[in-house]
Amino acid sequence: MDPPPHKVRVCVIGAGIAGLGAAQRLVEAGVQDFVLLEAADRIGGRICTIKHGDGHLEMGAHWIHGQEDNVVFQWGSENGLTSEEFTWTQTARGNTMKVRRDGKIVSEDVFDEFSKTFEKLEESSKGDFADYPGSVGRYFTQKFKAVNKWGALGDELLDWEGRFASVINGSHNWFQVSAKGLLQYKECAGNPVVNWKERGYLNLTDHLMEKVPPSCIKLSSPVKNIEWGEDVLPSGVGCKITLTSGAVIEADHVIFTPSIGVLKEVANEMFTPPLPTKKMKAIEGLDINVVNKIYIEFPQRWWSEDCEGFTFLPSAEEKHTEITEENWELSLLGFYSTYRHPTMMCGWITGTGALMMEHVPEEEVAQRCTAYLRKMLPPKYQIPDAVFCKRSTWGTYQWSRGAYSFRSLKTQTMGVWAADLAEPLLDSKKNTPLVCFAGEATHDCYYSTVHGALETGWREADRLTKYFSSVLKRDVLARMKGREKYTVVIVGAGVAGIGAARELKAQGINSVLLLEANDRIGGRIFTVTGPEGVTLELGAQWIHGQTGNMLYQFAKSRNLLHHHLSVDGEGIYLMEGGKKIDEGIVKEVFEITQEADRECSRLIHRKNSTTSTPPSVGHVFRKLFFDYLGKCNSDSPETRRIKEALFSWALRWYSIDNACDSLHQMSAICWGSYIFCDGDDNMNPKNGYLSILEALLAEADADVKLNSEVECIKYASEVMASRTSFLQPDGVTFPIIIRCRDGKEYEAQHVMVTPSIGYLKKNLNIFSPPLPTSLQNAIMSRGFGTLGKIFLEYEDAWWWEGCEGIQLVWTKDIADSEHTTSAADRKQQQTSDWWVKGISGFDPVFNHKAVLCGWIGGHEAEHMETLSEAEIGQACTRVLRLFLGQQDIPFPKRVYKSQWATNRLFEGSYSYHDSSCNCWSGKKYENYLDTPVLATDSNGNKIPLLVLAGEAISVQQYSTVHGALQSGIEQAAHFVNAQKSLGANRKLWSKI
Repeated sequence: MDPPPHKVRVCVIGAGIAGLGAAQRLVEAGVQDFVLLEAADRIGGRICTIKHGDGHLEMGAHWIHGQEDNVVFQWGSENGLTSEEFTWTQTARGNTMKVRRDGKIVSEDVFDEFSKTFEKLEESSKGDFADYPGSVGRYFTQKFKAVNKWGALGDELLDWEGRFASVINGSHNWFQVSAKGLLQYKECAGNPVVNWKERGYLNLTDHLMEKVPPSCIKLSSPVKNIEWGEDVLPSGVGCKITLTSGAVIEADHVIFTPSIGVLKEVANEMFTPPLPTKKMKAIEGLDINVVNKIYIEFPQRWWSEDCEGFTFLPSAEEKHTEITEENWELSLLGFYSTYRHPTMMCGWITGTGALMMEHVPEEEVAQRCTAYLRKMLPPKYQIPDAVFCKRSTWGTYQWSRGAYSFRSLKTQTMGVWAADLAEPLLDSKKNTPLVCFAGEATHDCYYSTVHGALETGWREADRLTKYFSSVLKRDVLARMKGREKYTVVIVGAGVAGIGAARELKAQGINSVLLLEANDRIGGRIFTVTGPEGVTLELGAQWIHGQTGNMLYQFAKSRNLLHHHLSVDGEGIYLMEGGKKIDEGIVKEVFEITQEADRECSRLIHRKNSTTSTPPSVGHVFRKLFFDYLGKCNSDSPETRRIKEALFSWALRWYSIDNACDSLHQMSAICWGSYIFCDGDDNMNPKNGYLSILEALLAEADADVKLNSEVECIKYASEVMASRTSFLQPDGVTFPIIIRCRDGKEYEAQHVMVTPSIGYLKKNLNIFSPPLPTSLQNAIMSRGFGTLGKIFLEYEDAWWWEGCEGIQLVWTKDIADSEHTTSAADRKQQQTSDWWVKGISGFDPVFNHKAVLCGWIGGHEAEHMETLSEAEIGQACTRVLRLFLGQQDIPFPKRVYKSQWATNRLFEGSYSYHDSSCNCWSGKKYENYLDTPVLATDSNGNKIPLLVLAGEAISVQQYSTVHGALQSGIEQAAHFVNAQKSLGANRKLWSKI
């Protein structure tokens, strides 16, 4: 392990949830100069999730407690990680058998009646505790005497409730817990015992670790001493942290997160100068005790499926029995079924018995627990020997010294509270926070919980970052002098960005900047003009549909459309040698592929079906075609070969149309998510697609800067709202700073990011802090591929008048389209012209007398982009001569090729639903693409700072220009509404 750094800005001590949360928050605020020290050889602190079999076991923190206002639940549920199933499994509640010491079983009727009585007492306690001077245990013992109609059994049941409460509170017994103090704890409404779907609390620790550079984490690094105050560092005020290894770290600030149990043990010796008296009183007064779990697995389940475990009721005599290493079993609450481990039981134990159990070897623990079960349960239960045992040891574990904190009578008597522990150690002259304290015990109302610990880590990190903002305000002002400020900066001047800029202008937002990395506007709209005025579209070609199509409506209203409608994939279908395929066979095969298309579209409506889901579009197409082919018994071998070749052509055409390498890459269940706009298809702009974009831009009236590739987008997590602007907490800087590769920086209140999903997949590191996990998952889970074009320009048209297309149907060496071919196999199999098999055909180009457009996709398109125009022209001529049977077809005088895959600013053409897409299954990653990244203002309001836009963000019209335009307009509404909240008089409407 590398040694810790000698000098850092912040030293976080303890890599439990509070420490990890603090580190995460520091990174999000742009603080990279820190170190996270952990005494143990693992992260997590009192979260300790271990893998066992096909599942996991929680040795420490177990459930997510509550849903409302619970930051852990909010994150987990947003990412589809929490279980929606409610279960009492492993909680000691639910359908458990209550067993007395004499082996008698308490009837359910009796227990239900007792439970109703106790619930009434609990309800009354809520109003009584505020003025009650004693303990929780004393209160219930006194109150229960008046309603106990069960005698000794009632006392046993009440005693068990006390033990159960001790497990919940983390106390030795409920006579330690202050009734008044308990009122400080706030329960989050909703399910109190939320389970993770899988992986347990590893989900949270992994998430918090995502943003923390591994180099900043130092395991097995116990701290020996923290010297704090003035003149500690050569530069003056600060902290000097000495490790047990002898290494010394100088830090401007410390965030100390170890448990209150550890503090009780080390506080007197660890801090120089000694901690203030008030702090030491808080450490002494706030309490912590031991709660442990014992997992025992059996070779088979010997208790019934509907039984969730066994509760052991303590007898009256046990109250006066001293608990030792010889009889710690008497402290067991019971044994209960373990969540998702059907042959395992979990025993809960607290108090002295929990500590005594830790001193016994684990093998002996297993034997004694098994013996205790046999002793307590009726003979009908044939209990085998355990095959596995794992117990927690939070009392003797030197890096926790207890499970979690509670408010005891001692806490109440000493008059100390969480705020006293949380108060930072300050520099007396400048009030600089030198040592900050975090951890569950420092939370005023969520102590003892994971969500409470996480909030305290965030709290202390925020304390420091706010301090940094205040002292660095002067430096910030100096840096700001060279920055231009805009209400909205849009990254990318394609149709989504320009459409958004126009919409913002229409809504009254005039301060808009478009930053474009290329030397042109348009993005994947790329209209080029040749030497003789030939206008060609290397990118988007047509406008698709009229109804509900914003692009069509705009172009139509400005008289930018031509009346001619183009076609693609039509005309004649030719085999090698110039043989034309019979139209009847073409129609017959294409009826099958069209039915496969419709079948895929129908699957989205059956997404909740229990039947197995086809893995890909290719799977559906192949199944329907070969089912059909199997019924064509009268076909000759030649006819069958032609049909197979036509089917291979159809797969190629669909793959090109969807910009994928193979239909087996595409999700069948999501195929129907695309919605076609009714009306004319393949409509042509009069003067090229760029003319429509230029018309949009003319109405946007936005600043445009070309050759301005963005290098970093740094956005704040907290903002403040002035009368006219959103600002960072320094009150001066806009929430977002955008830095370009040329070094120029811009400030924005909002930023819209419109580059392709292909580009974003490879450039997620431009965002600081990183985008939320859900948004990153959305980007990475989206399919993105290449559709390429080859334009062949001739002196004169050599094809016949009225030609709608020349489609190339290979009948020899038909490629197996079921799987994509590896690069190695392609290289081995290919000739110099191997890539031409990726061309579906050539279509005459609208408005040009002597130009053909060849359509190509997948790996073949990627390879084509690496060839020269001359090589492409020669290869295309050879293939046209082969299929038309005419050796006199001339070479083209010019060749134009698209280059979307090899252009690093695009990395491909457009998006599709990958076969691994989960958007139909409940893990709606792709639906997160249109979710804004939010900051929080001082009133707790969520302010949209960053959104994505572009064709891939469109839920129903992805891969199209009108989908990109609509997404830009819809995403702009987030910013319009945010600006309206500042009081600007803007009405949300659109001229489009």
